[in-house]
Amino acid sequence: MRTRTAVLVGLAGLMLSAPAQAGHHLWKVSEAFSNASGSVQFVELFCTANSEAGLGAFTLTSTTNTLNFVTNLPSATTLNTWALCATSNFASQAGGITPDYIIPANFFPTGGGTLNYASGIDAWAYGAVPTDGVNSLNKSTSNIVTTGVNSPHNFAGASGSVNLASTVSATSTWGIVLTLGALLLVASGLLRKREPSRA
Repeated sequence: MRTRTAVLVGLAGLMLSAPAQAGHHLWKVSEAFSNASGSVQFVELFCTANSEAGLGAFTLTSTTNTLNFVTNLPSATTLNTWALCATSNFASQAGGITPDYIIPANFFPTGGGTLNYASGIDAWAYGAVPTDGVNSLNKSTSNIVTTGVNSPHNFAGASGSVNLASTVSATSTWGIVLTLGALLLVASGLLRKREPSRA
């Protein structure tokens, strides 16, 4: 009788500890984005199952930095959801959304490196990340890596897409136009002086 009780207690202990162990291990890094300077970046994680909200005790590390999650996600409904780790200025960009966790600027190197979730649960040795301000590096659940227009999602279900491509400002454009106009005027004056006078 005591043996049966010990076996039942042991099985109950295993059943109770299983959810605690399973509360974080199905998240995978799915997207990495950076502008040219690294001042605006995000790393997105994706989950394929429920009851995976226990990120709080774990980390996301890059080749150069570490994010301690500290807090868990607010719901155990994690099937087909995302967790967005982004720089503090990401939400203020046109098309940006509120991150779930904040990373520092230049969290990961854009020339290539490693993104490692929960000490090896998902480790991605990635190549060069696009820095055109539009495209990102994407990794599918089957580890196929592609490049495409950035498409961040957060845990609340918001999605966005930023365009941080370098553009010539309106002031610079008008400066170029005025400079060209002045050069054309000077050139036309020089041509007039060179025309032979008619007697």
